[in-house]
Amino acid sequence: MNEPVRILQWGMGPNLGGVDCLMMDIYRHIDRSKVQFDFLCDHDADKLAFEDEILALGGRVFRVMVSQHESMMKSRTALMSFFRDHPEIQGIHVNANFPYALPLKYAAENGVQLRILHSHNAGTAASHDHDDLAHTLIWCLREWQTRHQISRYPNLYCACSKAAAEYMFPGKPFTWVRNGINTVHFAYDEVVRSATRAELHIAPSTSVIGFCGRFRTQKNPLFLLDVFAEYHRMVPDSLLMLVGIGELRSLMDERIEQLGIKDSVLYMGSQRDVSPYYQAMDAFLLPSLYEGLGIVYVEAQCAGLPCFASADAVPPEAKVTDLLHYVSLKESAEQWAHEMRDALEKTGERRNHADDVRAAGYDIRDVAARLQDLYLNRAGRA
Repeated sequence: MNEPVRILQWGMGPNLGGVDCLMMDIYRHIDRSKVQFDFLCDHDADKLAFEDEILALGGRVFRVMVSQHESMMKSRTALMSFFRDHPEIQGIHVNANFPYALPLKYAAENGVQLRILHSHNAGTAASHDHDDLAHTLIWCLREWQTRHQISRYPNLYCACSKAAAEYMFPGKPFTWVRNGINTVHFAYDEVVRSATRAELHIAPSTSVIGFCGRFRTQKNPLFLLDVFAEYHRMVPDSLLMLVGIGELRSLMDERIEQLGIKDSVLYMGSQRDVSPYYQAMDAFLLPSLYEGLGIVYVEAQCAGLPCFASADAVPPEAKVTDLLHYVSLKESAEQWAHEMRDALEKTGERRNHADDVRAAGYDIRDVAARLQDLYLNRAGRA
């Protein structure tokens, strides 16, 4: 009777990403004497980004899943056996950036009463254009199977925004789960700002435009470089700070050389704690092609940064303060740069916006508490 409810989470990977960080932040802030998390992943998955911390917090990592490409039979029997062997698991929470619900099917067939499908994105960069009939038919069959599973097996749909819900499960009633952040941790701190800039040898007068995310097509990093190059022409005493890694790094290096801004770009790599870098920035730029929400916009606003986002792609739920400015992707890089310069010139003294973010419902403590109540009220095993 004193054992915590165990909720199986899917969606964690070996790389630091927004969903991974959100899942862990929720895990840190729930009452683990009442709710415990376990994590489901592929049988050959690399070490998870937060695996050591998961184990230290009492969670378990189950390397179970087999892809259909490896074995159609094992992709099903492995999950069936897993749920039969673990009756202590009373709920499953699938955190997805793309349409996917397979684990929920086997959870349902084994009597798991809480089956959450949680949409965290509003598009995909994957191309489904196939140049032969066989591949087209295979893709269509898999798409039909996935949509069937999404419609049938979850009994609770969650999303970080209306756009994310419409992308994953259009027309379904859903629960809005805000992408919470630790507002105390991300609040503006002048001491941290000065220390971080001093460590990076950035002069107080230099204007620092920042980016935080993976270098992939979704984040539109090549256009971001074009925007900064235009801004740098207007404001020569400026730097671009890039926090992240990704598959487009080599193309970005080429573009940086072409634009002649190599000496004004700082690559910071992958950082487990990005808060000090927000403090060192003067503005945050992320012209994404699509976003479910974009938790980094919330973090940057909390840190008091003017933020610039794609009007065509970033949902209105991301605007939790007046610091977020929307610019259309139809506008030129020069126009984006003008918008940034004008907004920065009009921005008053930088201040802490943690209270505003908290009032909008984005404090991780509040988000974790609501999810904890949901787990406790609806989890169980038939």
